[in-house]
Amino acid sequence: MATDETRRALKRAFHELTLNLIGLFELYEADPELVEGAAEALGKVYRAHLQQRPAAKHGRGREAMDALLDEMEAAVGAA
Repeated sequence: MATDETRRALKRAFHELTLNLIGLFELYEADPELVEGAAEALGKVYRAHLQQRPAAKHGRGREAMDALLDEMEAAVGAA
């Protein structure tokens, strides 16, 4: 099990990665299916490493990444 310090570092890293992906997907006008798939995959890894339960499906395309970012920010605020 990860220490509190490790968990905080992982949360920050996932948060930064998500922000970067949102920017890249916007810049290159990524296909909504690619964005959704990336959000789903990143969310699964994020939750597995932080031992959280799966989140409900959120939106399509960019909305999926934004929802994942919201979930991460809520988890950071709760910690």
